[in-house]
Order: sequence, then C-alpha cells, then structure tokens
Amino acid sequence: MRAVPGQPALTGRLARALGLDSNPLRRASDRAEAWIRAGLLVVFLVAGPMAAVTAGQWTMQTMGAQASTHTAAAQTVRVAQPRPSPPLAAPPAAARAASGPRRDRFAGDAVLAGILALAAVGLALLAAMRVIRRVLNWRRLAAWEQAWRATGPRWTGRRS
Repeated sequence: MRAVPGQPALTGRLARALGLDSNPLRRASDRAEAWIRAGLLVVFLVAGPMAAVTAGQWTMQTMGAQASTHTAAAQTVRVAQPRPSPPLAAPPAAARAASGPRRDRFAGDAVLAGILALAAVGLALLAAMRVIRRVLNWRRLAAWEQAWRATGPRWTGRRS
C-alpha cells in the first residue's frame, strides 16, 4: 500500500500521536497525556479479557454450586391419574432436555457476566482518563496564565 502524496506515513502519524515527533511546540503535558492514553489502552487489552474470563468462570461456579446444593421436598396433594407410557427413547431425551436448558442458561449468564466485566473495566479506565485529562488541563491553564502574566504587559503596554 502506497502513501498518499502530502500525507505522512503510518509511522509518522503514530509518532505524532504518541508525541515522539520533534515538534518544538509540543508541551510535556501533551506527551505525557499521549503516553498515559497508550498505557491505559494496554491495560484495557490485558485486564479486560482477564476480568471477563474471571467473571464468567465465577458465575459458572456460583450458579453450578447453587444448582447442585438446591434441594426441594416434594409432597403429593392427590393421586395422579395413570397416563399412557411414552416410547422407550423419550425418558433419556427428556432428562437431557431438562439438564440442557439449565446448562445453556448458565453459559448465557456467564457470557453476560464477562461482557459486563469487560464494560466495567472499560468504563473505569475511561473515567480514569477523564480525571487525568482534567488535572493536565488545569496544569496547562496554570502554565498558560503564568506565561501570559510574563508576556501580556509587553504586548498591551499595561503594567500589573
């Protein structure tokens, strides 16, 4: 794939996005923010799947333990009327059908728990990035105000 004339190559765009280019106007806080953002992405790519798998396994274990320990006492209220017996292959299929929907439900709940854990990790990292950006913006504005206090009187002619 060839680069479009006038546009930098992929490595150049990546270097600029991470603050590794030789731009003299790039502030240190801009470079720090780019590295923090890259670090949070790596954390999400590592911790997200781990949290999803852990949540899924925990859900399967918890639901399996609850299903195996849950017992109920049955009591007949009236005498049942005899029914015609089903074919011989029906009882094992019925038994499989009874345990199969429960296993499917456990798997579905485990997948849902994994998705929710992944979303929770992503939201937590986005919230962390938002707090970090707010702190960096406060520092940028403070530095800008300090620079303007030094430069402003020379431009406006007023002394403060």
